[in-house]
Amino acid sequence: MKVFSVSLLVLIFLNILNVNAGFLIPNLIAFTDNYINFLSEKNVSKDIKYGGSSSGTLDVFYNKKDTSNLKPVVIFVHGGAWIFGNKYEYSKIGSLLVREDYVGVLPNYVLFPRGSIDDMVDDLYKAIKWTYNNISKYGGNKNEIILTGHSAGAHIAALTAFKASLDIKNNGKTLGSLPKLKKLVLFNGPYDFDDYDPSRIFGYTDVESGLSERLVSILVNNKDVSPTDLLKKFKDGSVESLGAPVITLFAADKDQLVPHSSSNNLSKQIRRVSPSTTLNYVFSKGNNFDHFTLILGAISNNNELEQMFYGSLWNVIYFYLFFFFK
Repeated sequence: MKVFSVSLLVLIFLNILNVNAGFLIPNLIAFTDNYINFLSEKNVSKDIKYGGSSSGTLDVFYNKKDTSNLKPVVIFVHGGAWIFGNKYEYSKIGSLLVREDYVGVLPNYVLFPRGSIDDMVDDLYKAIKWTYNNISKYGGNKNEIILTGHSAGAHIAALTAFKASLDIKNNGKTLGSLPKLKKLVLFNGPYDFDDYDPSRIFGYTDVESGLSERLVSILVNNKDVSPTDLLKKFKDGSVESLGAPVITLFAADKDQLVPHSSSNNLSKQIRRVSPSTTLNYVFSKGNNFDHFTLILGAISNNNELEQMFYGSLWNVIYFYLFFFFK
């Protein structure tokens, strides 16, 4: 695994210190609340090693009193601009999934500067394989796995599914096929670095700050890191599967971090290369939803947003009705 220099790590933390309160305060409150939930939740097995990097542990949220009736499984991949974030900060999503009669799997994966994007893909790939091979012990149906992620987590989820299904090398070798996923559900993901301005996470509004360019140049040590660009290499209608028969992309018009064009551009490529894939492109317009609204709501005791998150996984019709006709 590639280890980056301490000076670059210091650069990242100096930029984090410039984060604005409008982003930091609500997230800190929600994440603190989720950590408390993580400590008190009974229906969870914590910090299970799945065979990835030293960061590679996951939590399984499940009804410990009912493991004989196999339930659908949701793997949720957290975001954090590839440099921060932890599964426990989203534990309420795991608790929500248990209440809705799912089994939830929340993995950690290696973050920059300890690993590259290829290393992150390796970790998630191994977490998915572990889930398929072991989840029945927790009451999960291995044939009904939904892979979902937010922001950088959505990017890593898409990249992992696409690379595995298209036999594209990762860290110099092909991953091998994954078990067929039931769905791929992606929230506010940056699917091409040309669409993404991570400097806004740190409070910058001036794109000339150079942070985006520095971060991308460090993170990208492989040209195959954009799900959108990966698909551009394939001919029209040439791809039978992208890892899941159904792919849902969620984007929001008030997202100041990742423009909705990122999801739109990926959706165009999916339709072009894989017409057999059922694509749901859900665009929130006029609801004042931004990059964090739906996920932050789902971990902040907001019943409406919790149900919207759950609905996005299973009842796409409800999701469409809310966003297009509210």
